[in-house]
Amino acid sequence: MKKYIVMFVVALAATNYANAQNTDPVPVRLPNYAGDALRFSQTNYGSSARFKGMGNAQIGVGGDISSLGGNPAGLGLFTRSEFVFTPEFNGTQVDAKYLGNNTSSNKSQVNINQLGVVFHMPTYRSNGQDAKKGVVSASVGLGYTRNSDYGLEANFSGQNNTSSVYNMFYEENAGTLGNTQFGNVVRSGSVSEFNIAGAINISNEIYIGANLGLVSVNMDNDMSLNENGTSGTGTYAVDYFQNQSVKGSGVNARLGVLFRPTSEFRIGVNLQTPTWFTLDESYYVSSTDREILDVEIYDYTYNLRTPLKGSLGASYVFGNRALLSADVDFVDYTSIRVSSTDGVGIPELNESNRDIKALYKSAVNYRIGGEVKVTDFVSLRAGYGINGSAFKDDKDNIFQTQFYGGGLGYRNRNYYFDLAYQRAQTQSTFSPYLLDDFNEPVAEAKNNKNNVFLTFGIRF
Repeated sequence: MKKYIVMFVVALAATNYANAQNTDPVPVRLPNYAGDALRFSQTNYGSSARFKGMGNAQIGVGGDISSLGGNPAGLGLFTRSEFVFTPEFNGTQVDAKYLGNNTSSNKSQVNINQLGVVFHMPTYRSNGQDAKKGVVSASVGLGYTRNSDYGLEANFSGQNNTSSVYNMFYEENAGTLGNTQFGNVVRSGSVSEFNIAGAINISNEIYIGANLGLVSVNMDNDMSLNENGTSGTGTYAVDYFQNQSVKGSGVNARLGVLFRPTSEFRIGVNLQTPTWFTLDESYYVSSTDREILDVEIYDYTYNLRTPLKGSLGASYVFGNRALLSADVDFVDYTSIRVSSTDGVGIPELNESNRDIKALYKSAVNYRIGGEVKVTDFVSLRAGYGINGSAFKDDKDNIFQTQFYGGGLGYRNRNYYFDLAYQRAQTQSTFSPYLLDDFNEPVAEAKNNKNNVFLTFGIRF
């Protein structure tokens, strides 16, 4: 376990910054770009509350606004135009263990998860032509989706008898061992996407679609540490602050196909290109002890290429009353690359690329979900999914993410409501400072996100 945690801290601590320039302290080990490169590469397909309740198993279904940011071929199954809006409530609980002490923290927020419109356009047919052969219809859509949410708050504290924040700046312990440490992490932001998509319906059997995604990243990460204790000169108290702000934009594309050999069975394939980002990062670090650190601000701009993602999904309808859907994704995280925009920071970026190759691996994501019509208008849903761990040495899949979903929906000819609950469980680590010998204290955290989604759709 310790090996995994140290590996994770090295990879995910933040981004790479120059050492604070102090005359007396020794150089400080600071983290690199590999962590954020992975963080911004681990996104999910956007979906409506219907598919949130079904574990997000959507690649082989179609006919839903989720196809805008999922398998665009699914737009070909629309038979009418639709406008759809999905707000969400996010509640996050973090249970942390630090230096043998357990703490729990909560954070909640309300966001817009999805907003979009799809226009259905039947193909013109002259009298006598077969309306079910050839290109039957086309659909185009525009929409916004929120694919990753970074909101959380974590508190951790404990008695530290092995190191001090002063060890980050001095090799000796400065007589500060046996101190009490209080840490706090507050993170906010997301990866969101605006999609422009289109699809065609060929003979009600083959559906082909493509989209262009304009992606936005916005994340703020604040970490503070308060340490107090007794030194050779008496009692002391020191605060150490870190703030990381990341903003950027990128572009990607998707190509999808859905095949419906029978009215009950569908199989879908989707290929998502890498997202090519340009990211602007600002890192602020300070301390109340101005002798070791006053205020340092570092600003960086760099490029990020995320992995290619391939997805396969299938669904089957049982007697027009029930639907079962399953998906699988393949993502090779070793293909992540960071690069310079202006020739600055190339050695640090190359080091991060080496870390990516050494630490990460390919991963497989699984999703399965179902829907049952209890009446002609009301449906019940449930689903489960796993996003595989990206870490090469994570043999026990400690850092995989599990999703549990459930929901219900009401649909008539002209409008519909869908309500879903989704619980996402994963683990992470936090370290309030880094040491050159890798012996910094680490908070092991269990992150539980309890999210509620409400989709409202109008057909026209």
